[in-house]
This record gives sequence, C-alpha cells and structure tokens, in this order.
Amino acid sequence: MRVLVANNAKSEAIWQEIPDIKASDGQVRIAVEAAGLNRADLLQIKGKYPGKIDGMGLGLECSGVVDQVGRGVDKAWCGRKVCALLRAGGLADYVVCSPSVLVSVPNGIELSLAAGLCETWCTALFNLWDQARVRPRERVLIHAGGSGVGAAAIQLTRLLGAIPYVTCGTEDKLDYCLRLGAEAGVLRTTDWVAHYQGLGLQFDVVLDPVGGAYLDKNLSVAGDSARIALIGLLGGLTAEANLLEFLTKNVTLFGRTLRTQSDHVKRRLLAELETIVWPALQRGRVHHAVEQIFTTDEVSIAYARMQDSDQMGKSIVVLK
Repeated sequence: MRVLVANNAKSEAIWQEIPDIKASDGQVRIAVEAAGLNRADLLQIKGKYPGKIDGMGLGLECSGVVDQVGRGVDKAWCGRKVCALLRAGGLADYVVCSPSVLVSVPNGIELSLAAGLCETWCTALFNLWDQARVRPRERVLIHAGGSGVGAAAIQLTRLLGAIPYVTCGTEDKLDYCLRLGAEAGVLRTTDWVAHYQGLGLQFDVVLDPVGGAYLDKNLSVAGDSARIALIGLLGGLTAEANLLEFLTKNVTLFGRTLRTQSDHVKRRLLAELETIVWPALQRGRVHHAVEQIFTTDEVSIAYARMQDSDQMGKSIVVLK
C-alpha cells in the first residue's frame, strides 16, 4: 500500500510503499477514496509541527469505505461509506482507526468530496459552537476567510444565526467569501482595523489562524465580552498586546488545535457535524467548499499552492 510521508531532511512529501495494514482489536480499516490537505501538513513536512506526531504519515482526514473490522467492533461497519477525523496517516491507500472518529458520509454527497469536510467543519464547530458559544445576531470576524476553515466558519456562523465578516488575501477570495455568506470583508493588505472601526463595527467573536501581531489588532476591534479563538500561528509565535483592552472589554482569549484532542472530544464534534451540518448540506443551505481536487501525482503542486496561499476553500487528493 502507498502512504504519503514527510521527508524532513528535504522538506518534501513522498509516497512510500509499505505492507498492507490490518484492523487490530477495537479498530476498523478504511479503503481510502480521498484525503484532505491541511496547513498542518506543511509544518509536519518541514519538521516544525509543535507537539507529538504519531509517525511520519501525512493526512488528518479521509473518506472511504470500511472494508475490515477488528475484534470487538460491530460488523455492521463493514461496507459503510465514512469520513474520518485522524491524528495522522490519512493520505494512504488504507487507514486504521477507532470507529469513534468516523462519521457516515451524508446522503447525496460524493464520497471523494466528503474527504474535505471533517477537519474544516469540526474546527469551526469546536471553536465557534463549542468554545465561543456564538449566539444569534452576534458579529463574528473570520481571518483567512477564503481558506477551508474560513469557508466552513462563514457558513456555520450563518447557520447559527450570527453575522460573519472576513479578512482575506485577494479580491477573488473576498468575492468567494461574499458568495458563501459573509456580510462584508476587507483585504488583509489594507488597514483592516481602521476599515472596520470606520464602519463602527465591534466583534463578539474573532476566529484567528494568524496570531502574532493580529492579537493586538483583534483587541482593537473586539466588543465587550468578546471571545478570541486562536487556531493558528501563520503570523508568528509571539505578540505584544494592550492588556488594558483585555480588562476593560472583558475579553476571553483561548487557543485550540483539533489534532491534539482526544477521541472522546472528536466523537462529540462528529456528532455535532452529523446533526448540525449534514442536514444543511443535504438541503443545499451550505456548500462543501472543496474547490481543488488533485491526483496522487500532483501532491507537491497542491502543497506548493497551499504554501503560497494560492487556493480557495478546501483541497483534496483522490487516491482511487
């Protein structure tokens, strides 16, 4: 079987042939149809991902068909079309995992497209629904709105009855965000703080994959009792911030990464995905946001585009 692994010495991803894997006790095996690409892969390829990683296999999510179950697992899983939320190894011909991190593919959605749903939507659910507890009519600022997580967050914000605003990198991405439901947006290359302050806007929730200098800027546009969700560090590891803003505005700052969560937490998020997102997806109220589909031979191209932020929405690799 093939598995995509990180070659840290050359900062590249390479396909490697290994013996077929089998489901152990309490596990299922998935014959993978497609897998999603994520920015966390780029850090793993460079050997810079913070924290422990289970092996060198790349891929935090995949879709496919369960073709084998281990002892203690209900045989009814066999033959089921699923997508999986993984710690690693999704970019492979076969994946083994606990059934607790699986969710059935929604009716009417192509199996390959389902590969790009788990990581983005569960990240949005975890931060906006679970942690920030977004309420109807609240204003939500979403940075990198044209990304896969951004696309999911815009649509989830609308599903929750709140109002999404964005920053993003290009006019094309801004148009994309507006089509997905963003109320308004601004390019990150402009003074977006001044832009939103000029509109008299303050935000109840901020979803931030950038970090760095954005922390102080986020505080400048935060409203009273705002919640700032830090989900990435594209802009740097350290920041200076006006602590008076934290105190006078009663701001809450929290950081969450989906990859490091326990299977118990992922099980809850996947249940929320199935009850909140799947019905909306089947009714056409939200879009899957898979905008780039690559073959296994095009993985290097896909990662290069991701590194250069030359993509919108979600990218997947089809293995079959």
